[in-house]
Amino acid sequence: MDNIKTTVMKHSLLLIIAILLVHVANAQKKFERETSMKSSRVAEKARIYVESLFPDSKKIKWYLEESLEGVMVEAKIKENSSIYSIKFDTLGTLYDIERTQKFDKLPMAVQGNVMAYLKKRYKSFKIKKTQIQWIGDPDVLHSLIKKDDTENNYTTNYEIVYSGRENKDAMSYESLFDHGGNHIETKEIIERNLNHLLY
Repeated sequence: MDNIKTTVMKHSLLLIIAILLVHVANAQKKFERETSMKSSRVAEKARIYVESLFPDSKKIKWYLEESLEGVMVEAKIKENSSIYSIKFDTLGTLYDIERTQKFDKLPMAVQGNVMAYLKKRYKSFKIKKTQIQWIGDPDVLHSLIKKDDTENNYTTNYEIVYSGRENKDAMSYESLFDHGGNHIETKEIIERNLNHLLY
């Protein structure tokens, strides 16, 4: 855990600058920095959980994610042409599970509501990335991923990353939609010169 604290301190100046940028504007902002980390630095509870979900995977990659909301630890696994992102706090408590998905593979009602929102808000737009987000009890989500089904309650949302043009300049955004494709929130992505690791 000392290594995690040291890494966070090294990048604290970058986060402070980003936070100051946020206060300049009223719109919600998103800023993230991901740093590769060794599995030995990950909380045992988180490591065991991910390894139980993907016991045959030899490509589990771990990252320390610093954002305006705080610090998280994330595992990324490429499985069956999709990328799973499993996020924990630094103590190993599960936050959510996300999986990349092609937009045209989402339920038709969800596609329709998302497109209606984007067409209403922007003169033009281009979808860059789509993810399904699951939030719930770790055991319930474990069953969902392993068996692709569960009778227990959990929350399904959709994250859409896209460029949108309202006036002259196109900006990058991330919007969150609920299980029916109804808009929840939109954040403008703060551009940076750092590489954002998708996998």
